[in-house]
Amino acid sequence: MTSSEPVRKKAAVTVMRAARAANRSKLARTLLRGRSVRRLPLVNRLYHTVFRLGHTTTSGRDAEARYRGLTLTGPAWDTAIMPSVSAGYYEEFEVTLFERLAAASRTILDVGANIGVYACTGAAHLPPGGTLIAYEPVPENLTYLRRNLDHNDLAARVTVEALAVGATPGELTVHLSGEQTGKHSAAPANVGTPAGSVTIPMTSIDTYLARHDLPTPDTNKIDVEGYEGFVLRGATGALTAQPTLLFELHPELQANCGCSAGELLDLVHTHYPWIFLIDELDNVLRPVTRAELDTPGTIGLYRSNLVAIGRQDHLDALRPWHTTST
Repeated sequence: MTSSEPVRKKAAVTVMRAARAANRSKLARTLLRGRSVRRLPLVNRLYHTVFRLGHTTTSGRDAEARYRGLTLTGPAWDTAIMPSVSAGYYEEFEVTLFERLAAASRTILDVGANIGVYACTGAAHLPPGGTLIAYEPVPENLTYLRRNLDHNDLAARVTVEALAVGATPGELTVHLSGEQTGKHSAAPANVGTPAGSVTIPMTSIDTYLARHDLPTPDTNKIDVEGYEGFVLRGATGALTAQPTLLFELHPELQANCGCSAGELLDLVHTHYPWIFLIDELDNVLRPVTRAELDTPGTIGLYRSNLVAIGRQDHLDALRPWHTTST
């Protein structure tokens, strides 16, 4: 490490956190009509330049950062996950919830594990003997996922599967994004700048659990850029046991993949008594009805993730963040 590197990292983090605070302000959200300022190409370019100056390794290909006591490495070209990891605020409220659920779980499924932020934080909080199964179909992401597990001495707790997850076993073509590692998707319209595609073997949750003689998981985290409904179509058996679900709701992405947000929500509301909207602005869980989720303005920037709970112990684990008693 050069003598200037800590200074560069600190300066980069300071600038990035200031930009994030501005983006979350009420004025910015009003002027931008609920969209992120980083949708503006010049702003996004400047943000990523600051990140690269502070966190790119000597190879120029990788970025490395400390996050919640872990050391995580990812591609320096990524404009979303690695910058926010390096600044310490990557999905910080959602990860806090996930860590709390992991501590109350024996088996976790991480569907769409990417470079391993959730896989690593979840595995670090599992009780002794617990296991996490991380599904990640994109080869570059898999390389970083395995590296991060190894580097943080978590590989023994995590089974990595180079598989897509959907409604039925088969194959899935994943369209790659040239902007973000988290924008690879089954729908080409979801990736932004295209960067080719890969065809990957696919399983379903019910098939995988049966094939490996595994119990129903306690917690499922699903982040698959619009393919969430297909994942739950293939988990109808597992859903009867009501494993806690953390998942994204992006109606446009889900429509582009061919399984609407409405169908996804119908599946969830059929099985779960407690469903909360994760409010990242106020760091609270807001109970939400099916009708409210159809109301314009309910879902938007900083309010696009849900948690569905069927177990009292998991409900109690997250009780500090409930906005009303349940």
